[in-house]
Amino acid sequence: MHQWIMMNATVPRLSFLNAEVRGFQHDGSLHLQARSQKYGKLERGKLLKIPPYLVKRRKQHFHHLDQYGVDLIFGCNGFIWVGEHIDVEDAMVEDQVNKSDPQNTNAASLLGSSEEPTYTPLETRQYICRIANAITVFSALSFMVNLEAVMETVTLSLSLNLGVHEMLEAEFHVRVAVQEAE
Repeated sequence: MHQWIMMNATVPRLSFLNAEVRGFQHDGSLHLQARSQKYGKLERGKLLKIPPYLVKRRKQHFHHLDQYGVDLIFGCNGFIWVGEHIDVEDAMVEDQVNKSDPQNTNAASLLGSSEEPTYTPLETRQYICRIANAITVFSALSFMVNLEAVMETVTLSLSLNLGVHEMLEAEFHVRVAVQEAE
């Protein structure tokens, strides 16, 4: 089983790469592989960093939350991506991989310039922030972060009719702690 990583590559616009680590070189460089549509450039979202021990290793770390139009990726290294769901054609991914050695895909080829910028709808941006805030609350409380707990927290915030920013207030932290204790 291969490890996958999300990393920040140095490019003019801040971009993130999601790839499998296939191996290490003697000089410390990595062999990365982005061989399917679940790997590649991550755009239109938010990258969170929490302590890695709060992310439990599971069979599935990639989640599409259809009701919110959001993708959620839990990295065992503590990086969590919350972003707009984007359908990627397999042919596009294959083209990117075929441009370089399929066993050693470098960050530059996957983070190349994209076409005209597209914009994320306001409602989707609010869900991205709401999900990110739920993760932030769990991290602040040192609770294990998983899909079910995040979704329960998002549902709680919606049922209380809280604004996205109100999720970060102390009163909501107490409510989440009580919910988790039950």
